[in-house]
Amino acid sequence: MKNKKKTKQNPKKNLWVKKRHARVFAFLRFAMAGFIRLKYHYKAEKAPIEKGPCLILHNHQATMDPFFVSKAFRFPIYFITSDDLFNLKVSPLIRYLAAPIPKSKSMTDLAAVKNALRVLREGGAVGVAPEGNRTFSGRQWEFSDAIAKLVKTANVPVVLFNLCGGYGTDPRWGHSVRRGTRYTGRVTRILYPDDYKDMSAEELCDLIKAELNVVDADSGERYKSRKRAEYIERALYMCPVCGKIGTIASKGTHFACSSCGTAAEYTEQLTIDPPYGGFTKIYEWYDWERAALIPRMLGGEVLSDKDILFIDSVKCKRKIFLDGNAVAMDARAITVTGLGGTYVFPLDEIDAMAAVGKKKFNFYFRGKIYQIKGNVHFCGVKYVHAFNGLRAARMAQSADKQGEDA
Repeated sequence: MKNKKKTKQNPKKNLWVKKRHARVFAFLRFAMAGFIRLKYHYKAEKAPIEKGPCLILHNHQATMDPFFVSKAFRFPIYFITSDDLFNLKVSPLIRYLAAPIPKSKSMTDLAAVKNALRVLREGGAVGVAPEGNRTFSGRQWEFSDAIAKLVKTANVPVVLFNLCGGYGTDPRWGHSVRRGTRYTGRVTRILYPDDYKDMSAEELCDLIKAELNVVDADSGERYKSRKRAEYIERALYMCPVCGKIGTIASKGTHFACSSCGTAAEYTEQLTIDPPYGGFTKIYEWYDWERAALIPRMLGGEVLSDKDILFIDSVKCKRKIFLDGNAVAMDARAITVTGLGGTYVFPLDEIDAMAAVGKKKFNFYFRGKIYQIKGNVHFCGVKYVHAFNGLRAARMAQSADKQGEDA
């Protein structure tokens, strides 16, 4: 009888936190320093914390926020990142070098929570943007008390980090980087477990929201660019003067409605001049259109776009391009039309929808992630606004009916 060889397992091989990550982050901080300073004029204050485990919570303004946040720390940070990043060809390299934690946007992702807790148990630092999505309007994106529950479960120091000037310098809807008078990152507060142990999740969430609330348009700072208004239609999709959807067009420093002809400038101070439909800030217009869209959708409005790409985004693996070149959405379903036929996705069977990048949105349907990617003028956030607003309206209607039945 042959003796079976016992193989010894090395627990270090199963760790998420690796020594190479510290070397990679140290190299990137050095290699990226000149680029970040010259292109973005960004300055980070050194963080008053030497190592993990800790949770680093930051507001989400610009494309390169993880790099900007990391610049303030002298240890690697494992950022919770959109799973869309893991569909890229370079994803295996990113995983090896930095090991970010994948998460599905706008959905509760237990795997992401477990992986974050795993990193913290191993002594690492986890970076999280509680908003879960980069701001389109310049104002804080809504987030739930799920982040407070994660903090409570983790029971580690919480580092609250503010990025100021990111929206002015590199707005999500924009095409080019602007030169601003201020773009900084710094720790504003550190909460230790004794500081929040007696807080409810709601109280802790409110504190986090207040600490991370940064609105560049209210700062009075200036951000210079000869193309500062270009692609503003990715955020502003409904004209407040004539009510038409999809008629805003931009060029240089100005934008106008092709239907009613109303025009304005997007100024260096991030304001609209003259006031457009009474609005002087993008976030005012954005909040108005989001609320105004839902009654119109319930009344029969149909959103539609052509020249799109329809993609099956297999989580953390690859993207499969499907037959589809036009998308439409009404109060009941999303419809994608291609050369070979039509796909219909009932809204009540879609788990969630999220804006991705500058001109894409994902929706989660029967365990799959589908993506709609548009052209350079495409506004994906209007579909997200419609979906979330319609879902809220259905829930309110259902609650009213249950109250009547009771």
